[in-house]
Amino acid sequence: MESNLLDSLLDLEEDFYKEGYDLGILDGAHAGYTEGTVFAVEKGFEKFVEMGRLYGKALVWTQRLASLHSSNASKYLNLENEVTLEPIACKEMLDFPSSSRLTKNIDILLELVDPASLVMKNTEEAVTDVDERLKGATTKTKLIQRALGEREDSLDIRPETKVPQTSGDGSGSIEDISSLNIRGH
Repeated sequence: MESNLLDSLLDLEEDFYKEGYDLGILDGAHAGYTEGTVFAVEKGFEKFVEMGRLYGKALVWTQRLASLHSSNASKYLNLENEVTLEPIACKEMLDFPSSSRLTKNIDILLELVDPASLVMKNTEEAVTDVDERLKGATTKTKLIQRALGEREDSLDIRPETKVPQTSGDGSGSIEDISSLNIRGH
């Protein structure tokens, strides 16, 4: 009878370990889902903010191009007899050089970042499409800026590309935290 009591005491540690492990699995699954959802929303927001910023640039360039080629203004500004706006800021900017390649690049950029054509579904294909379009739009934007002689302003440099300076010996050892990137909230 005494051996049964000792056996149950010896199994007590294993029972507590198993119970804690099972609770940890359940809690981890819930926390992982929550953190994954928040991360997905953050990344999606960042991508669509960038798409919107590039769309704004494309609209300004289109307006400037349309004012340069007033005969083609209807192609860019008066689609189906819509009311058009002529921003004063665009008139104060430098004139465009006349180039069919520049016009084509702006047209392609507008197609890539057009919000009406972006798929708003959470599928693998939709995410891949948005990523590819954002990459292509970024490339076209750089080409257009170079053709126009515009510089990349501070808004064109995304915060995640800036690496903060950290202290440490740089050895990468477990005691050296200088190589770790801290994710901002």
